Amino acid sequence: MIVSIAGILAMLATFFLGRQFKDKPLVRYIPSLLAVLAGIASYIKARFFATGFEDIGFVILALIACIVFFLSFLTAFIMGILQRNRDNAGK
Repeated sequence: MIVSIAGILAMLATFFLGRQFKDKPLVRYIPSLLAVLAGIASYIKARFFATGFEDIGFVILALIACIVFFLSFLTAFIMGILQRNRDNAGK
């Protein structure tokens, strides 16, 4: 449930950023970048700084961030392809 909500929110953020900044294509990859950074931070925290069973929670957060990254990156990539096809069709 949490993965679905986080994935949908990341996809919506990617979609809205892509629609707002059509002239700057790299802006739509910001949610993907944030998800990667969150995943790396969660993994590092689980590996080096967790005590007891905290590491399991941080590993789960890292996996959720991985899934969110994949969904967000896929959305941005598809939006880029669609925008390129629209631009080429108009020429």
